Amino acid sequence: MSGMGQDVNSPDAGAEQAATDRLLDLVRSFVTTHVSWKPLFIGAVITGDDLMRLYFRSPEWDRTYGVDVLISQVGPGLLGSLVSPAFLANEHLHQPSDDPHCDVLVDLTDY
Repeated sequence: MSGMGQDVNSPDAGAEQAATDRLLDLVRSFVTTHVSWKPLFIGAVITGDDLMRLYFRSPEWDRTYGVDVLISQVGPGLLGSLVSPAFLANEHLHQPSDDPHCDVLVDLTDY
């Protein structure tokens, strides 16, 4: 039986490598001296061919945010806004979370 053991939902190798490269760039940009009032980047997961969920912990609100982004659209403007406590605290962007790793979801796939 061919195909046994293969995950039918896994992205193709090219898309996975592009997502991994972008994720490493993101991690490098978030690794900095922690400032107590800034959200803390705590992880990420690739959720689709061009989708990724970034996780941030808010020191002010005692909650974890899951932020959905398009991998191909992640750039300096989005990164700058994500480290702003006011941006993540904007309740108009919040959605209920079905993710056990975060309290609030923020969909920035249209950013």
